This record gives sequence, C-alpha cells and structure tokens, in this order.
Amino acid sequence: MKHLITAKTESPLDIRWNALDATISIAFLAAVLVGIYFGSAKLLEILGDQEFLNTSTISNVSFSILYGIQVILMFGVVWFFAIFWRKARFKDLGLRYYSIAKTLWYSLILLIAIFAVSFLYVFIMSSLFGIEAPASKMETLIKNRSISNIILLIVVAFIGPIIEEIFFRGFIYSAFKKNWGTNAALFLSSLLFAIVHLDLFSLLPLMIIGWLLAYLFEKTKSLFPAIFLHAAYNLILILIMLGQLEMIKIY
Repeated sequence: MKHLITAKTESPLDIRWNALDATISIAFLAAVLVGIYFGSAKLLEILGDQEFLNTSTISNVSFSILYGIQVILMFGVVWFFAIFWRKARFKDLGLRYYSIAKTLWYSLILLIAIFAVSFLYVFIMSSLFGIEAPASKMETLIKNRSISNIILLIVVAFIGPIIEEIFFRGFIYSAFKKNWGTNAALFLSSLLFAIVHLDLFSLLPLMIIGWLLAYLFEKTKSLFPAIFLHAAYNLILILIMLGQLEMIKIY
C-alpha cells in the first residue's frame, strides 16, 4: 500500500481549524441529531403516526426530510468552523482538482481491496463464529420498496459520498492530523466513520473503508478521488441489492 499511491507534489492544505473545533462539531451533531430523532419519535407517538420514522414504511418525503436535515447539519458545522470561524477556503478542505486517470486507477485498486476484505470478513464471521450478516437498513428499504430507487441512488451514490467525505476526511481527518498526527487521525476518523453508520456487525470493515478513504485523501491531498471511490463503492452495493431483489421476483 505504501507505494500504491504516489501523489504528485501539491501545495499543502492550509488547515486553520483544529481538533477542538472537530470535537465540538461532533458533539453538537450527535446532540442535535439524537434530540431530533427522539423528539420526533415522541411527538409522532403522541400524534399516533409512528410510521414516519419506521424503516419499513418510511415515505419518500419523510426520508428526504430526515436525510436533508442531516446533510445541512454536517455541511453547516464544516462551513461554520472551517470557512466562517477560521477563515479557510473550500480548497483547504481538499476540494481541488486531481488527475482523472489516477483517480480511476486508484479507485479500481482500492475497490478490489475493499470487496476482498468485506468478503473475507463475512466468510470468517459466518464459518468460524456462526454469525450471519444481518440485513442492513439499505436492504430493508429496498426490499420493502418504501423509498423510490431513484432517490436512494441519488442519496447513496451522489449526495452521501460528497457530504461524508467533506465532513469525515476534509474536515475531521485534517483537524485530527493537525493536532495529533497522521496515524491517530487515520484511526480516529475511520473509527468515527464506522460508528456513525450504526452497524455493529460491519464496524470493522467500515473502519477499514474509512481508513482507506482517509489514506487516499492523505496521499492525493484532494477529496475528489475519495469522493469517487466512496460513490463507486456505494453505487455497486446498491445495484447489487437491487439486482438481488429483481432475481427474487423472477424466481
């Protein structure tokens, strides 16, 4: 992996925000999102409409509203701490051009690595420990057809990768690296990335994916390769899930 990605020398990113800014933003997001979720759940319980937050019955409108709030909050804290408060530029978050050819090559290599690790992990958990992979939230949404496939594709393969890479790699990873160094930043940002997905079974492979995305960002000094890799991975997964559902319908 050390010699896999050798980036052309780029001007260094001007990271004006720090680990304290990142920590405050994480705590703020956690508090607000938890408050919104449980507050909404309580309100809907009183109103007798609990299907709004139910994964199996959630509508396109409900899903879009909830995800939209999350996106606005994540981008909002990045803008406040990095751009408004610390007077940085979006370019300093890693939003700078990078070679398209190299982006495609790195993504191909890392996609193979990610799927190989994921397959091996599922195999080990199943064969050695007898633990089968539970259905993910995305699988539940697809199987129940509660959300439009178009909306899922837009969110999972476009909006999600952009916002998550800006937040976790451009903002969080860069802040942790500034104060605590590269290795600590790689570990902590990937751990946080895995935790927020709220999938205990997939915690380890999600950490590995987060580590690879941060490593790619570290080596290229651009978010675009990480965004493309993230989007390609998500797109492949959701297409596989949609394909499996169609096969189930056929047979």
